[in-house]
Amino acid sequence: MAVQVRRVHTPLRARLRFGAYAARLLVGRLLVLTTLLVVGGATLLWRGDPAVVEHLDFVGACFLVYTQLFFEHLTDLPGDWVLRIMYFTVPVAGAFIIAEGLLKVGTSLMDFNNHRQAWVRIMAEIYRDHIVLIGLGHVGFRVLGELLGRGRQVIAVEALDHGQFVEEARARGVPLVIGDARRESLLRDLGIEHAACVIACTDNDLVNLEIALDVRTINPKVRLVMRFFDQNMAQKLGKAFHVDSTFSTSALAAPLFAAAALDEQVLGAYRLGDTVMASVQIDLHPGSPLIAKPLREAEELLDAAIVGIRREKQAATHKFSRSESLRQGDALICHVAVEEIAGVKRRAAPTATT
Repeated sequence: MAVQVRRVHTPLRARLRFGAYAARLLVGRLLVLTTLLVVGGATLLWRGDPAVVEHLDFVGACFLVYTQLFFEHLTDLPGDWVLRIMYFTVPVAGAFIIAEGLLKVGTSLMDFNNHRQAWVRIMAEIYRDHIVLIGLGHVGFRVLGELLGRGRQVIAVEALDHGQFVEEARARGVPLVIGDARRESLLRDLGIEHAACVIACTDNDLVNLEIALDVRTINPKVRLVMRFFDQNMAQKLGKAFHVDSTFSTSALAAPLFAAAALDEQVLGAYRLGDTVMASVQIDLHPGSPLIAKPLREAEELLDAAIVGIRREKQAATHKFSRSESLRQGDALICHVAVEEIAGVKRRAAPTATT
């Protein structure tokens, strides 16, 4: 099933800073052109025909040299040999400098790797309290979707440019850098110093651990969440290295698989101490004692917490009033222990008639 990810709107400040980044590529060439104009203007005033330059100030002389950059000579060819050389060389030199500068900007912006790296650094500089997500596999991409759906600013890192979800993330405007997150310099480029949280979500435990250690070195106060396959090791490392949260995907999935095997209407499950808790859908069939009852009363009859409701032909929602009455065809989402599912369903089942 495809994951819906909200498109990210690029802040105006980031666009302006990226424009400034592109302009910086031309700074050296602009300085050379400025020097050429200043020297040329001074030379024109010094060696030029008095009849031509007597009414010119320094700015006017620089302007005459400036027009030569575009092969627009406003005066005749002077007799002075220095000026003659300047009249021939300035247009050629100016054309070369301008063309080379534009080529530099064009190739830099078309070099997608450098372009994207610069873009990520710019976004990281303007973000505050953002989330750095490292690892964009199946789990990481779904985490990305959840975070963006809640309006959070996310910068992502993936080791391989041909990763399955790389282009999908880029298409939605997520700042994404391709590289090895174990490099401390890369982590600093992601703005770890002012991030709210770092999620180490690769499929390699040792990589996640190394990233966690580097993150703690850069910013000891940042919230750190780490994916770890070995749950026992995850708990020990979390305490030893002050990781705020460690999660084993296998440990998270196991309760759900077991609960789904016991009942086909289990929507989710997790372990609470020694108990496996589940979210289960309870359909209201004709004759159910819950029909026409308000949700508050239905919750008491079921002896289970109602956390959601699905009206007939509508999507399930957690937004409802406990004074609402239930109708035939509705479905309740209840939060119960797995071993209590059968009893809850029995209490919601149609009453036998004689």
